[in-house]
Amino acid sequence: MDNFQSIEKELLPLLRKAEKLRKPYRFFKLTIFFFIQAVLLGAILAPFFLYLFNLEFTKWIANISQSRYFSYLTFTSLLLYWLAFFICMMLFLIVRVKHQKVEKSIIKKLIHKIAPNFQFDERKQVSMKEIKKSELVVIPRKKKKKSQSTIYNLKQGLLTGRIDDTTIQIGNIKIITQKSIYTYLYGIPLLNFVYLAYTYIRPWFTKKTVMQMGSNFLGMFVVADFNKKFSGTTVVLPDQFEKSIGYLAKTFQSLNFKRDQLVSLENPKFENEFVVYSTNQIAARYILSTTFMERILALKQKINRPIMLSFKSNKLYMAVQHPYGFFSLPENKNLITSNALEEFYRDISTAIGIVEDLNLNTRIWG
Repeated sequence: MDNFQSIEKELLPLLRKAEKLRKPYRFFKLTIFFFIQAVLLGAILAPFFLYLFNLEFTKWIANISQSRYFSYLTFTSLLLYWLAFFICMMLFLIVRVKHQKVEKSIIKKLIHKIAPNFQFDERKQVSMKEIKKSELVVIPRKKKKKSQSTIYNLKQGLLTGRIDDTTIQIGNIKIITQKSIYTYLYGIPLLNFVYLAYTYIRPWFTKKTVMQMGSNFLGMFVVADFNKKFSGTTVVLPDQFEKSIGYLAKTFQSLNFKRDQLVSLENPKFENEFVVYSTNQIAARYILSTTFMERILALKQKINRPIMLSFKSNKLYMAVQHPYGFFSLPENKNLITSNALEEFYRDISTAIGIVEDLNLNTRIWG
């Protein structure tokens, strides 16, 4: 592995080019966001305003509509608003294409320096079959007279390789469940605070996880060969409830009827960080040995983000949320003066190091 300082120096011309594009890219992106938020805010507040001030508003409209300039000003204002919006949208799309092209060049060069034996393809992605099999992204069961919800992976980028006897795939995924309007409430002013609270309470009484904010997930997804043969499915999720309400957490977790059996383990530190569900209690304890639990705790501390794991069909699945996606540089940091590139370098190195950190090359069956 090349020294990071020498890699950074080599990539400096590309970083400068990317930084020049990052600023207008972020500006147009935020501008479009506020344009849309203003429309949504108006649509939400208008009914309340009309309900509370119906008489006064009617009189005001009657008075102002008598002016011959009223229709002209209204039409002109709307035209200018939407014209500005579409101009920003076009500029955003143009800048985004250029920004992503330079960003991918940086990422591909950096990955090649870190793991020259691995293959990175920005056009490929983790298969939906593997994502569904992991049970980290839960699909609602089909109901009578209703079609089953569909999940989509909207992010691309797949890093594949082999470390000794262990094959590993690392993907950049963004999962969206096509379902009701609840998915879109998170972006609406005022209601997003209500929805935020809703998403942290409801998951414990459904098949959803706390990490799936609005049934979305953006970040890293890993598929690796596991070093033990086992039966059934075991899922390890961040234990947010344990930290919030202490001893009452187990009672609430056991009420989560749509998950599999709750597994209690003899490791207080692990129990404080994670909650475990499994179709097979014996298999779960076989997988999560004392040593392996310690390795997972050390890996979580190393990644410094909540992690989700599952074990199925002799494979390990792991998901870690990233705010801008895994194979992406942060949009809110200067690429020259900040530690953005170093963080990405560390994330990729840590992801590839999962095989050694979890000792996946030691085959238990010999």
